[in-house]
Amino acid sequence: MSSTCKVVSFVSASGGVGKTTLAIFLAKWLVEKRLVSPLKLLILDLDPTAGLSLSLMEEDKYDDSLTKGSTLVNLYRDYNKGLITRKISDYVTPVKHGGVELNILPPGEDLEQIVEELWNTGRPGPEFRELLEKSGAYNFYDFIIIDSAPFFDVRYTVLSIYAATRYVVVLRPSIVDSRRTARMLRRLMKYAKDFGLSTPDYMARFLGVINLAKSGTIEADALLNLNFVGVKPSRGFNLFKHPSDERRKNLEKSIEGLKSLINFSNYVLPLNADISRLEFKEIIKGGKSDDDLKNTTENLLKDIWSHATCQKSIT
Repeated sequence: MSSTCKVVSFVSASGGVGKTTLAIFLAKWLVEKRLVSPLKLLILDLDPTAGLSLSLMEEDKYDDSLTKGSTLVNLYRDYNKGLITRKISDYVTPVKHGGVELNILPPGEDLEQIVEELWNTGRPGPEFRELLEKSGAYNFYDFIIIDSAPFFDVRYTVLSIYAATRYVVVLRPSIVDSRRTARMLRRLMKYAKDFGLSTPDYMARFLGVINLAKSGTIEADALLNLNFVGVKPSRGFNLFKHPSDERRKNLEKSIEGLKSLINFSNYVLPLNADISRLEFKEIIKGGKSDDDLKNTTENLLKDIWSHATCQKSIT
């Protein structure tokens, strides 16, 4: 892998946590802030449902990419046939979303079959990484964002771990999500030796991000007690012997357990309609009433950027 190319993979133990939306936010923010040239930024959709691709592409354009063979599946098949003269850019589809130009490598219709074939080699992770290396992806692009399927099928997450150098773990502030995430991380620990890393050094590659937090709830209170920023407390916050104390404390304990495994951004994105619609530019431009959301979003994306580029500014 090129020493200059930064590759970050977005993973999650549960579905519906906003992982794909956050990956798109990061891509658009990097381009708008001119941290990465749009020509040198690639978004790789490693989810068989193609959620990211379909979020950014009209259906007819997505169908056109399938017809032209501009997919990850075709990249894999062509390289297996020895067609090494084709480059990664031959499989990428340029799109424009909200005035921002992005380059997407859609998964293709038979990604499950390709993943099965990779798994049957006995070394799926290294094989997938070698595919991207041979295609020139790591040399041509300065920044690659990988959006993988949730951990329901461990294979997609493992492939994304091997293909990237930094990982963003997205979860909701719930006991179930926290426990699922802890189980996922413990299962992923066994791959540390494949990278020649100690377990602490390997786990330092992961950054936790809490998303879809609702203000005025017990969950918000738990996050505030743990020094997270971005939500407002409930009316019972800090009241002595509040009836919800046990529930809140259980969530705090669960999240603290996760924080003993990996670092977290202190910034939490709230449950917000604008965010769910991917209207990133509107959030950043928002008026006074949106200042808190704007600052939280900016600071969270800065944390992810710092993590991906190995800068030590995460609080």
